Amino acid sequence: MPHKPSSLILYSKNSLKNFIPNTNTVYYLRGIADENSLYPIYYIGQAKKGRTRDQLVKEFFQNNWNDVVYINYVECDNEREAKSLAKQEIARHKPKYNSAYTTYQIVK
Repeated sequence: MPHKPSSLILYSKNSLKNFIPNTNTVYYLRGIADENSLYPIYYIGQAKKGRTRDQLVKEFFQNNWNDVVYINYVECDNEREAKSLAKQEIARHKPKYNSAYTTYQIVK
């Protein structure tokens, strides 16, 4: 069963240095609150145990997503649970940077 979502964390190079969840995670890249949404979700990804920071650093440097300001994540008990949650969340939220609702990278 997925755990409670984390607090919002500023999405910056410095904050990612200290970002070390050691579990399977589903992470959310979010924008600034607007009239339609409180911190809208722009991207949802999933990473294996101990690889979340590596995945987020990769996203940070490979993508020019200037409107992504915050991240938060949900810890999961295992990879299967994280994969399932990510797929459900992508279908539910339809984030603008997820190219297809069923595709996301899994870091090995």
